[in-house]
Amino acid sequence: MKMMIGRRQLYRLLPGKRKYILFLAVVVLFLGCEKWIDPEINVNPDQPADVTMETLLAYMEADVAFKLAGGMEIILSQSVLLQQLDGVDRQMLGLSNYIINPNDLVWIWADAYSEILMDAKVLREKAATLGSPYNAGVSDIITAFTLGQLTDAWGKIPWKESLQGSANTQPAYDDQESVYQSIQGLLDRAIDSLSAPADPYGIKGDYIYDGDRLKWLQAAHALKARYYIHLSNRNGEQAYLDALEEVQEAFSAVEDDMLFAFGTGESESNPIYQFMRDRNDVRMGNFYIEMLKAGNDPRLAVFALPDNDGNFTGSMPGQANGAASKPGPAVAAADAPTYVITYTELLFIKAEAMFITGYEENEVKIVLLEAVSASLDQFGTVDTDWLESYSGQIMDLTGDALFAEIMTQKYIATFCQPEAYHSWRRTGYPVLTPNPNGATNEIPTRFPYPISELVYNQNVPTGVSVTDRVWWD
Repeated sequence: MKMMIGRRQLYRLLPGKRKYILFLAVVVLFLGCEKWIDPEINVNPDQPADVTMETLLAYMEADVAFKLAGGMEIILSQSVLLQQLDGVDRQMLGLSNYIINPNDLVWIWADAYSEILMDAKVLREKAATLGSPYNAGVSDIITAFTLGQLTDAWGKIPWKESLQGSANTQPAYDDQESVYQSIQGLLDRAIDSLSAPADPYGIKGDYIYDGDRLKWLQAAHALKARYYIHLSNRNGEQAYLDALEEVQEAFSAVEDDMLFAFGTGESESNPIYQFMRDRNDVRMGNFYIEMLKAGNDPRLAVFALPDNDGNFTGSMPGQANGAASKPGPAVAAADAPTYVITYTELLFIKAEAMFITGYEENEVKIVLLEAVSASLDQFGTVDTDWLESYSGQIMDLTGDALFAEIMTQKYIATFCQPEAYHSWRRTGYPVLTPNPNGATNEIPTRFPYPISELVYNQNVPTGVSVTDRVWWD
């Protein structure tokens, strides 16, 4: 066994003069350490005291893409409730039975505030100090989207008193109407910043638009359209008129989509791919699969994988059919992107808004067809024969049937995207049958607050049920 000699033992073994020399060495060490230790060596590279705007932006975008635009707690949970997917084990099976555990929501809540929103705040402060309007604008867009994801899932959330660290560990909750005003204000400010004639720093570390200021400007308008139409049950026709105005300034092709592209490496792959690799707890929902099959939809082959018998099959809510089809490469390949907002979604917003505000139904149908065509293009499944057939099928639709078709096609096109859940809550389409054996008689329409808030923040709303509706709903 190797023996270790302590400092006291070593000191006793030294002859007298050597003890004196050692004593002097120790004195020099303590008195002169600041002079001979290089301060740059004594720094933890994994915890830098400061980072560049480029590094902050790259990290924020990956965080948003992985946790808010494609993560288990938000996207998979909402997709299971919406019967696009079905949970077959653990938390996902609980979701199929309308059991949402507040313990499972702690990390997404904490990451949204302590990482994404805090990093966005730091980026904006840096941009203001350095005189970089474009980075300030991008920061505001990411902040607006993050707030949108949080408030659409939970309703009232902390905002105005949040992000203060130890100065305020129990921030007050803002009502959703106020949060929505903040979202639109942030996007307006982003548009102003991104409209500046120049920026000495540019937008670096940008994995979404590769520094393209005009694409970010379009994305701000696109998000404004989304959050305007969310208020259709509150603001009526004005919500649709506002949305239509923003659509005109937003995307014009699928190439404009606000998305994050993942890589094929195990550490850089898509979050649903990683979930299926490590947890494997969801299968395709039977309602969604049967809808695609009934329409002979060309997207079926990319939205789902064949089961072991070579068929496309789904699992009923709470059925836990582990033999059903798994999510397909469009959302679950290692390098599948996650979408923040798309050209396809904007066309569906446009079709809905045109229908409600009194456009000719033939005009609405043209935009609906454009939306479905854009979705096929987005997922690489363009089929002109199918589109021609679909065009004939919708020609006779009118009134409520046409509106239902717009929302149903949006439900199909926004597979594993947050807007599918939000649009269903807002309009009731498509009509879903709740799990008869679920913990509630209704499909949940909101998340419960995470246990961390229930325990540590005395301002958290109490008495909230998962079947309560958020303010805009």
